[in-house]
Amino acid sequence: RGVRFHMGRLATELTPEGCVLDDGTELRADLIVEAIGSLPNTEWLAATPGLDLTDGILCDAHLRIGGLPHAVAVGDVARFPNPRYGPVPRRVEHWSVPGDTARHAARTLVAALTGTPRDPAPCAPLPSFWSDQYTLRLQSFGRPSLADRCELLEGDPTTPEGDLLYAYYQGPRLIGVAALGGPTATAAAARHRAHLMTLPEPVA
Repeated sequence: RGVRFHMGRLATELTPEGCVLDDGTELRADLIVEAIGSLPNTEWLAATPGLDLTDGILCDAHLRIGGLPHAVAVGDVARFPNPRYGPVPRRVEHWSVPGDTARHAARTLVAALTGTPRDPAPCAPLPSFWSDQYTLRLQSFGRPSLADRCELLEGDPTTPEGDLLYAYYQGPRLIGVAALGGPTATAAAARHRAHLMTLPEPVA
């Protein structure tokens, strides 16, 4: 369909005719769209003492902020450790995250306000993503970006036809799957969802 990808490249210069990539490639273009991502909106909290606003609002595993039992953060702005992927706090930008984190934050607040002696389970949503590209869909579950190994489970990437399914591992543990193709590809990715929902065993 006339679409070309320049993977791992950066645009270093805009010219009257188009742009220049960091490897010297010159691309001619009538129109350039700059897509630079998003930033968490935390400026209004800058004067609040005790908050870590580096890339969002730092929370604990129960979405509490600043060590305050009755203050929580939800949505894309919340940066919290997900026990599925280790202790490093991260944000997840996805339309389902506000609902997932809001439900968990509500349980955290109810536990604090009612004096429940035990915390609820940590917040551990399963990240997911999809993008429709013409007749194909790219679908992923989990955190493929954290993997140290990728394995092709189904399909042949050297042919233009057919579905592809990849598995992503961190050590021996499956932490993500990604599929490209039609409905059968996305169904194949969804088959691994239950496995990805399993939390790793805690280390003593």
